[in-house]
Amino acid sequence: MHGWVGNILKVDLSGGDVKTDAIEPYVDKYIGGRGLGVRLIYENFVPGTDPFDPANPLIFNTGPLTGTALPGSGRVDVTALSPMSRLRAKSNFGAYWGPELKFSGFDHLMITGKADKPVYLWINDGKVEIRDASNIWGKDTFETQKAIQAELGDPEIKVVCIGPAGERLVRFACLITETGDAAGRTGMGAVMGSKNLKAIAVRGSGTVSIADPQAFLEISIAINNEIRQHPAYQELSQWGVARGVHMMYQMGFFPVGYFEDVCWDEILEKYAAPDYVQKHQVKNTGCFCCPNRCMNFLSVPGIGKGVTSCEPFSGFTGAVWNLDMDTFWEATLLVNKLGMDCTETSASIGLLMELYHDKIITEKETDGIPMERGSKDAILETIKKIAGREGFGDLLAESQMVFAEKIGPEAVEKVDIVKGLAPHAYEFRSFKGTGLMQAVGHRGDPLPLRGSLLEVDWHHANDWFQQVATEQYGAPEAAIPTSYVGKAMSAVVSEHMERVADNFGVCKWLYGLFIYNDVNMICKVFNTATGKDWGIEEILKVSERVRNLERMFDVRQGLRRKDDSLPKKFFEQPLEKGPYTGEVLDREKFEQMKDEYYEIRGWDKSSGIPTPEKLAELDLADVSSG
Repeated sequence: MHGWVGNILKVDLSGGDVKTDAIEPYVDKYIGGRGLGVRLIYENFVPGTDPFDPANPLIFNTGPLTGTALPGSGRVDVTALSPMSRLRAKSNFGAYWGPELKFSGFDHLMITGKADKPVYLWINDGKVEIRDASNIWGKDTFETQKAIQAELGDPEIKVVCIGPAGERLVRFACLITETGDAAGRTGMGAVMGSKNLKAIAVRGSGTVSIADPQAFLEISIAINNEIRQHPAYQELSQWGVARGVHMMYQMGFFPVGYFEDVCWDEILEKYAAPDYVQKHQVKNTGCFCCPNRCMNFLSVPGIGKGVTSCEPFSGFTGAVWNLDMDTFWEATLLVNKLGMDCTETSASIGLLMELYHDKIITEKETDGIPMERGSKDAILETIKKIAGREGFGDLLAESQMVFAEKIGPEAVEKVDIVKGLAPHAYEFRSFKGTGLMQAVGHRGDPLPLRGSLLEVDWHHANDWFQQVATEQYGAPEAAIPTSYVGKAMSAVVSEHMERVADNFGVCKWLYGLFIYNDVNMICKVFNTATGKDWGIEEILKVSERVRNLERMFDVRQGLRRKDDSLPKKFFEQPLEKGPYTGEVLDREKFEQMKDEYYEIRGWDKSSGIPTPEKLAELDLADVSSG
C-alpha cells in the first residue's frame, strides 16, 4: 500500500493481548484518520457500555497523508465514548506523535481493557510493551514525557499522556503531547485514565511509501512555498492567534464572561496578548512538517515555559473577565500540565463567576474562595480544585450541570451546555450559521468549519465574501452573520470539507480554514501519494458517509432532533451592546434552518435520523439506530 502502512494495532490492557489487523478492507469506504476511526468505534463499541468501562475502546487514528512531506501532515484523530456527552467522542492533536506511530508500523491504535496497575505503552518499530508506570503516576504531563524518555534512553521518543486530572477521571481531562499540544475536547484523558494507562510512547525508523515520490515531493514543495506567501501565514507564524482574538472581540464574535456580554469596554481597550507575546515569546513552534508555526512558545520568569494557541487566549481572558496576562499564562500552563480541556475549564470558571455575581452562590459553596469576576485566586484555585477533585472541584469535575444541580434550580437555569459539553465561546445570537453548526454538530462545536469563518470574513470585505458565499453555498446571504438564509448548505459543505482533512490526517488550519479551501488540490495530493485515481466526488462522498455514520453512532446512543439545539439564553436574551445590539435567535427561523439542514442531509425532519434510503445510498445499510 502507498500512504497507509497497512496496520491497525489492537491492545487489550486487561489480558495483555496484542494483535494486528489489516487496514486495507476499510480504506476505500473510509480512507483513514477520522473516517476509519468512526467505523472502528461503531463496530467495536457495545451499546450500553459506560465510558469508564474497560470495554470502551480508545482509538488513535492517523491518515494516509500523516507522516509524509506534505505540509501540516502531523494530525491524529482520537475517539471513544465521551464521558461528557455519552456520544461519540472526537478530539484531534498535532505535534509529532502521529507520524512516529506510522513510522513504527501502525496507522491506527485501538486500546481496550484496563490494566490492574498504572502502565504505559511502548511502541517501537512494531514491537509493543506494556510497561509499569507506577513511578510516574501522579506526575504532570511535562514531567511524564521527560521521565519516559529518560527511562527508555531516547529524547526523541514521542509521548502522548495524561496528567493528574486524567488519573482522577475528571470528565473533561485531555491528552497532552510536547508542551501543550492537546486532544482537548470530549474527555479522552479521562477514558485513558480509566484504563490505568498513563502514556503511550512511540518510536519508529520506518517510512511512508509514496506512489509517485518525485511528483509528491514537487507538489509538497510548491504547497510549502505557497503557504509562506499567504497573508495568513505572515500573521500566524509570527503572532499565532494573539492579535486575531482582539479582532474577534471587536466584531462581537467572542462573548465575554459566561455568554453574559459582548464588546466589554475594558478588554477592547486593554487586551494585552500581543504585547505579552512580543515580550515573552522565545519563538513560534509548530507541528510535523509544517511551515505555519502557529503556536506561541512563551517563557515567563517566575511562571514557566510552554506553548499555546487559540482557545486559552480568550478562555482565560474575556471568558473569565481577566485582563492580567500573567494570570492567563499561569492558568494555561496549569491546565496543560494537569491535563484538562481549556474550553470546559474556563467555562466552568465562568459559570461560577456568573452565579457569584448574581448572588446565587457565595464563597460558602466554593470552599471560601470568592468567585469574583477576573479574580486570579478564583481562576487558579478552581483549576487546582477540579484537577484534584477537592471540595467543590469534585462536583465540577463531573460537569457544570452536576455542580449546578447541587446548588438548586436557579443555578441549573444558568447552565449553558450543548450535548453535555460547553459550547465554543462564539456569539450565536448574531452569527446564525455558527449557531446552527454548534447545534447540529456531532460534538456541539462549530469550528474548524469554513462556513462559520465566512461569517467572520464578511466583516473585512462584504461584497467579496457574499460572492464567495454565492459560489460555494448558493446564496450571498450565507456570508452575512445575521441572515438565516444559506446557512444549512454552508454547514453541510463545511462539514464535508472538514472531514476531508481529518480523514487524510492533515491540518484543518491549513486545508480548510486559513490557507486553502480547495478540495481539488488536496485530491491531487491524495492520488499522488496513494496511487489512486479518485475524483473530488469520491472524496466528498467518503466525508458524507463519515458524517452519517457519526450521526448513527449517536442516534444509537439516543440522540434525536431535540438535542440539536442551543441553550435558551440565545433565544430569549437579546444582546445589549456591541455591533449587533438587539440580536437574538428567532426560534422558528432557527428550526427552519434545521429543517433545511436535515433535508439537504437526507435525514428525517421529525427525528433527525438519517433515512434508510440515505444510508443505503452511502453503503451503510448495515447500520441501524438500535
